[in-house]
Amino acid sequence: MRPGWTAGVTRARLLLSRVIGAEQARAIASRRSLDEAIAALAGSAYGERVPPGAGLLAAQRGVAETLLWHLRILAGWLPSAGVGLVRVLAGWFELANVDARLAALAGEGRASRPFELGALATAWPRAAQARTVEEIAAAVGGSAWGHVGGGAAAELALGLRVSWARRVQESAPEAGDWVAGAGALLVARELFVAGSHAHAAQLRRLPAVGEEPLRADSIGELRIRLGRQAAWALEGVTGPRELWRAELAWWSRVEREAVALLRRWGDEEVIVAVVALLGADAQRSVRAIEAAARGGDPELVELIGGAA
Repeated sequence: MRPGWTAGVTRARLLLSRVIGAEQARAIASRRSLDEAIAALAGSAYGERVPPGAGLLAAQRGVAETLLWHLRILAGWLPSAGVGLVRVLAGWFELANVDARLAALAGEGRASRPFELGALATAWPRAAQARTVEEIAAAVGGSAWGHVGGGAAAELALGLRVSWARRVQESAPEAGDWVAGAGALLVARELFVAGSHAHAAQLRRLPAVGEEPLRADSIGELRIRLGRQAAWALEGVTGPRELWRAELAWWSRVEREAVALLRRWGDEEVIVAVVALLGADAQRSVRAIEAAARGGDPELVELIGGAA
């Protein structure tokens, strides 16, 4: 460990003691109700933000807030370069805030409470004050996200995801295959679920995508046209209805490889691995809560999976 990173890397490894793991997640998923699942979470780190009587969305939100809090703790122990790395990796939370703000501006319901980003914020403090889509775009464009293209809400939301992928690839090359695979899933959803080529100019900027795959007429053809770095995420997928399984497989690979990455000595590699493992555990816990809310359906419990 390099000077200045020792405390942060040590804290990162300690944070992994806060995850519930695959075995406990499966046990929670097998509960017969949401209330039982929440009770089972009570003694875990997630239980601090998932109170008894919470609804499904509130419970899942509590899990996400726990993950964010852990990332904020981690950033507080790292040097400035490490804080920047965690800020990029935690970009999903800023995306969620912007998505909610865009929905509120479009009149699609009352604005949800934003995630408290603290030092992990990039464009959000300014975007939070925006009164139009154009003002949000300006806030984003003037930050590390950069100009993401498009003036409409849908284009802005997609552009942010493309920008996030590029920023993660640049900041965390260890996650290059994960980013490429996630990009393949995003392209597949845009082309064959949304059924639109309208955002091709943005999609081609995704790492390991480019122009050629966007000419595909099916998911199978898309997989063939993509390079190996991205195509793996669509392995075995023959139609749009199977993409959800591909997303679960994506998380499984990320978790497996993060466990291996954690064994390396590089400071940045450890941080990337820990953030990935914390994210995988939170995502699995969200699914476990939903499975319990649906009565502990054995088929849903089986899907919890997990590499750790």
